[in-house]
Amino acid sequence: MSSRTGNILGAFASHPTAANLLMVLMLVVGLISLGRLNTQFFPDFGIDIITVSITWSGASAEDVESNIIKALEPELRFLDGVDKVISSAREGSGTVALEYQSGTDMQAALAAVESAVSQIVTFPADVATPVIAQVIRYDTISRLILSGPYREAALKHMAKRIRDDLLALGIDKVSIFPIRDEEIHVEVTPETLLALNMTLSDIAAQIRASNQDLPSGDTGGKTRQQLRGIGLMQTVNELSSINVRAYEGGEKIVLRDIADVRDTFDPTAPTILLNDEPAIELHIQRAVGADALVLADRVDEYLNTLRPTFPPNLNVQQFDVAANLIRERINLLLRNGAGGLVLVLGILFLFLNSHVALWIAVGIPTAVLGALAAMLVTGQSINMVSLFALIMMIGIVVDDAIVVGEHAMAKRAEGLGAAEAAVSGAHRMLAPVFSASLTTIAAFVPVMMISGIIGEIIMAIPLVVVAVLIASLIECFLILPGHMRGALTRNLEGTSRFRRHFNTSYEAFRDGFFRRFVEFCVRWRYATLSGMVASLIVAIGLVAGGRVQFVFFPSPESDIIYANFTFAPGTTRARTDEMVSELARALDVAENALVGDGKRVVRVALGSVAAPASSF
Repeated sequence: MSSRTGNILGAFASHPTAANLLMVLMLVVGLISLGRLNTQFFPDFGIDIITVSITWSGASAEDVESNIIKALEPELRFLDGVDKVISSAREGSGTVALEYQSGTDMQAALAAVESAVSQIVTFPADVATPVIAQVIRYDTISRLILSGPYREAALKHMAKRIRDDLLALGIDKVSIFPIRDEEIHVEVTPETLLALNMTLSDIAAQIRASNQDLPSGDTGGKTRQQLRGIGLMQTVNELSSINVRAYEGGEKIVLRDIADVRDTFDPTAPTILLNDEPAIELHIQRAVGADALVLADRVDEYLNTLRPTFPPNLNVQQFDVAANLIRERINLLLRNGAGGLVLVLGILFLFLNSHVALWIAVGIPTAVLGALAAMLVTGQSINMVSLFALIMMIGIVVDDAIVVGEHAMAKRAEGLGAAEAAVSGAHRMLAPVFSASLTTIAAFVPVMMISGIIGEIIMAIPLVVVAVLIASLIECFLILPGHMRGALTRNLEGTSRFRRHFNTSYEAFRDGFFRRFVEFCVRWRYATLSGMVASLIVAIGLVAGGRVQFVFFPSPESDIIYANFTFAPGTTRARTDEMVSELARALDVAENALVGDGKRVVRVALGSVAAPASSF
């Protein structure tokens, strides 16, 4: 090892405050980074997909495929960066999805797709304008359900108010379901039509003629202004005042005199029910890069201030809260990590001098917080994958510190001074520890070569491993020797009866049975090698034979149940509503049978009419 390296180690070990200042700096920067790192369930990853959708009303699926899909695919398949093309044709519309290679500039790709589609001249004349869109991933924060004894229009108005407020608070996306189109229905009895000698077409023509918003030219001259003939009627009162018939004597018949005019919604659009009452759902989502827990707290604070302003019989319920799931998983990993840390500390204090064990233990949070600072710089986040990698690396951090501290203790026992022993231990262990860190990095680097969405998700593992190893090397060779200098000035041998008894028993085991076992393995080296190869063959056979299953990502059990049903075409909507109510009744019976009366395990049970339950 060069003298320059030894001088650096000696300078940090002998300086009275350098090691402590560096440790405090790593701790402070790590704590600041901890407050700035985003918290989410999975790492950020993009969905590099662009879709081209075209509507052709009245066309069969075969016509869509031959006239639209086959015209699109040759122009799009060979664009730069396209990895896969997925096409689908259905009655009245067709879609082509382009999946791009990871790392592609999606803005440039979107422009290339728009240019390619605009150059196609073989589309049928009556097809709609192609809709080109990039798929953007949003993660669920939570869902809100509004229900109560109110008309759908009132619920929709309140839902829009909540949506606008949440967007103003910084929520990235809020979707309302169902969002049925508002309509005005005009109903005239056959008797009235006969009395007036009119038909529904005549009344429709009168409404059409009186309900227009058309450009009417401009004023000309220097102060040119556009003119419009404004006559668009959007309310029941306005529409009811339309003249249907005028007589020579000046008498008029308006629409309200002969027809029932009322506000309503598209009767064929989906609706949802909660406890047999109409309901509106708001799906609250975050964009990639937003902190899920911060946004969830904003939603909770908003709802706490909002509920007192709503009528008491309006049910505002929050469910499918992803933040709760994130907190539970993070707490689970932290509890497991804390349990492992306790075991590590117990073993340290069992085998090492208490002061040496203390400073080795202090190095664990120092290295972890230093790694958090590196994670912030490299654009990572706190998620399930990065937390798993951090907990996995605790053992390696401790191993590095143990070998440095133990070797310093050995040098101190040989008679060296405290400062000299601390520097000698770090100097002697620098090469093997550095080599071990490089081999660990080399083992994880190939993970970075995995492409696609899976590669983006597990990329956090090698990045965290490298960050922790770098922080561990800094802690072991620049901070720990300065602390070891003070720890080694104290008595190295434990004075308690337990310490003396444990050391005696451990040395007897080490110099007795364990030494004889190692000598036996070395003497019968070919038998030892054969046993190792046999164990490897057994392990490979267990995996290859299917006894040990391999799953890249296990599928956790879902906490959502979907129950869908389909009636024959022509079934009335009232019949569908009855079936939804029957499913709700059957759910109550099943819940009572499982957990008993008075207990609830179902948080929300939503019924959907005219749409699958899994579509919202």
